[in-house]
Amino acid sequence: MFDLTLALGLFTILMCVGNALSGRLKITFAGAAEEIAFSVFLGTGAIGLCVLFLGLLGMLHPWPVIALLALSIAVSRRSFAKLYKVIRESIHRATLTRETTLVALLFTALLLLLILRAATPPNAPDELIYHLPVTKAFVDHGKVYPMFDNSLGNLPFLVHMIYALCLMAGSDIAARLFSLFLATATALALYGFCSRYLTRRVGVVSMFAFFAAGMVVEVAITTRIDVSLAGFLFLSTYAMINHLETEKTGWLWASAVLAGFGLGIKHSAGIWLLLIGVMYLFTLIKKRRRVLAVLGQGLVYAMVCAAVASPWYLKNYFWFHNPVYPLITGEVAEFGPQGIRYFDANDERRLDAHFNVARSEIPDVVKTQEQELTAAINSRVERHPLRWWEFFLKPNTYLMAEPNHYPNYLFLLIPLLVFLRKPGWVVWLLVLSLGFVLAVTWTTWIARYLLPAYPPLTIVAAYVITAISERVSVLRNLPIYLLAGALGVVVAASILSIRKFNSLSFVTGSTSRRDVLLPFTYYKPIHFINTQLPPDARVLIVGTQLNYGIERPYMSDESWFATKWRRLLVRSNSLAEVNEDLKQQGFTHILYSPGIFTYAAAMGTRGTGGMDLIATDLQDASDEARRLGPEYQLLRNWSTFT
Repeated sequence: MFDLTLALGLFTILMCVGNALSGRLKITFAGAAEEIAFSVFLGTGAIGLCVLFLGLLGMLHPWPVIALLALSIAVSRRSFAKLYKVIRESIHRATLTRETTLVALLFTALLLLLILRAATPPNAPDELIYHLPVTKAFVDHGKVYPMFDNSLGNLPFLVHMIYALCLMAGSDIAARLFSLFLATATALALYGFCSRYLTRRVGVVSMFAFFAAGMVVEVAITTRIDVSLAGFLFLSTYAMINHLETEKTGWLWASAVLAGFGLGIKHSAGIWLLLIGVMYLFTLIKKRRRVLAVLGQGLVYAMVCAAVASPWYLKNYFWFHNPVYPLITGEVAEFGPQGIRYFDANDERRLDAHFNVARSEIPDVVKTQEQELTAAINSRVERHPLRWWEFFLKPNTYLMAEPNHYPNYLFLLIPLLVFLRKPGWVVWLLVLSLGFVLAVTWTTWIARYLLPAYPPLTIVAAYVITAISERVSVLRNLPIYLLAGALGVVVAASILSIRKFNSLSFVTGSTSRRDVLLPFTYYKPIHFINTQLPPDARVLIVGTQLNYGIERPYMSDESWFATKWRRLLVRSNSLAEVNEDLKQQGFTHILYSPGIFTYAAAMGTRGTGGMDLIATDLQDASDEARRLGPEYQLLRNWSTFT
């Protein structure tokens, strides 16, 4: 109950703050769902930025945070009563008839099921690699600082600032629940959009259909941020459409602020925002607005968006001379009072020299390792992400350690829009989504990166399903059957997951957190470290990415490229010097797993998004490096460490 109360309490405060901000923007809402959704996302972004500033000032401690929340409550106190009235009236309207009451109860039951899933200890790979470990490090140190030991912590972390409040209160489960609540607010936004521009029936279908995608559910119940990003980008689009429809400038600035928040969550938001810009220019020029006025207003929009997002990129520019660190440049080779330095050609030659020593001293081992990597490469699944139908026909091909991340199969009905009346904004939502999907699949094959397109595509699919059922009388109940089938798969997977993790026993207190986690292979070495190593132990990690929960000082290995090991090699002339260096840094133990090297070879670095952009460029390296390609550095790291 503490986790749930904490998450709901934060959610309420942020919603009221966002509602107060919407009042400052003089936004007029068309319904309760619209008001709640915009309030939630505006408040989340605003307080997230405030927490970031506290962290940058070294004030990420309980009392400054309590003062921030108290101030937030004070400035938004009028919104508490206002939103209470809005929610109470919404519940009353939702229970006026037997049909609406049934719909409300079904959605509540679905939400309770997902809450039960989110209320379990974190276990998804990405949240164990960096979402939670980095956020916890910020909380433990009381500040946001350059993450040299977990480079992924230097990515935009807006929603993580809210997670930090949960971790400060001692609850990582509350962070998972808050993520789910943001997904629920996104579903309400879909209903609000449809109520304004289509029909409430389409809105109800879209609200349920949003959770009919396994991918949405599996991400929403964790501290990963792709569904939250989808919500921010959809609300930004929603606000822009409201501006284009009503010509109220408040909606334009709301869209710009939400767009900036989106860029503060993930770099790929930039793709979607460029597409919004195209919609903005095309629509206003089509209405015969003056070109200079349209361009001027668009420029101000871009400036507001950039200003809101800028803290995440400016801090990286000052710390790493790279606003999108560690992307493009890879991780730094050296850092300290003397400044930072990236890996260069001299480092590559030094690493090659260490590799040559390994080949001369353990030639059979190196040969075996190369054979294992080659076998992993040869077993690599062939992927063609531009063949969009394969995401539906072969979904597991486009997943990375992500079970049940299935697409929304209701999207397969979208082509039937050709035979139906096409409302203008539905067409624009489809165009934006297809443009985003094309841009993403051009460079990466990971299906989860397509989640920002899911909210608008859900509306398009819901419109198609509803329109068909209304045109053909015999298909009047088509939405019910389709939603039942799609949600049935998600509900069945959720029930199996609840049984697997003993969620009911954990929530009721009859099963401990340790008992839930011990069956996981990744947790066993963590449990050993926490219980068997002395308190002054320090652990170097090579090849093991899932490190959340270690209670001893450690240096993580969050990528596929063993950067911490490479840093040791480039500043040492021999392995004896590496050994001495480790001792001087206070390392007493090493947690090592070679599986990461063959796994990375099987996945392949090309097309993996983040790993692809962090990988070292070996174009000017040795002939052997060019022969083996990106996998050469995997072999070199594996062999030298062995």
